[in-house]
Amino acid sequence: MASNRGHSHSRRFISRRQSILTVALFTTLAFVSSIFLLLYGFAPKEDDILKDDTRLEEPLQYQSAQQQVSDGNLWGASRSHGLHPCIKPTVRHKAAQGSDHYITVKSNGGLNQMRTGISDMVAVAFIMNATLVIPQLDKRSFWQDTSTFSDIFDELHFITTLQDDVRIVKALPKELESLPRARKHFTSWSGMGYYEEMARLWKDYQVIHVAKSDSRLANNDLPLDIQRLRCRALYHALRFSPSIESLGK
Repeated sequence: MASNRGHSHSRRFISRRQSILTVALFTTLAFVSSIFLLLYGFAPKEDDILKDDTRLEEPLQYQSAQQQVSDGNLWGASRSHGLHPCIKPTVRHKAAQGSDHYITVKSNGGLNQMRTGISDMVAVAFIMNATLVIPQLDKRSFWQDTSTFSDIFDELHFITTLQDDVRIVKALPKELESLPRARKHFTSWSGMGYYEEMARLWKDYQVIHVAKSDSRLANNDLPLDIQRLRCRALYHALRFSPSIESLGK
């Protein structure tokens, strides 16, 4: 009886020992396999290494090319990509006519908004056959800038550049300062028909005061010469004053 118990205990011990050895062997094989895969299974191919080297060289080549750019090209105008300005009038464009009707404008908004609004008012003056008085710049916004038109823009250049399109004067004639004015805030995004209708105001008024210059002209259905006139005013006539130009240079 005692011998049977001892024999059974020996078999359980041997079986447990074999299980431990099996687990240890399996763990060792798994570890070795992992090391093998890390070293050889995911090793980059020679072609991939060459491609990676090429990618690393590209920024260096780009940097080298950039370093060869001269100062003149660096600070010059960027490439136009085939685009060109469209500011020249067509052969059908009519020259400005003398008019005793005047439009005064009070620009509003930031500098860029005022520039855009002024160029639109140039086109409106042309459509309504009116003389444009140099616009007043916004002085009531939170930045409290007291600059006048001539402080920011080259006033003489603005007048002479557009002299074949719209008659522009620096100030309203003295004899008209006390006359009643039609005060208008033109409807934004209006087309030619709207401003031709507004021209009927000339029957009762000699001066129209535009309270804000942000009444945008329509971008569609405007004659080509009106669009080009806006571009001439915005990108050619509205040049910065000589003092600002010299500071920029």
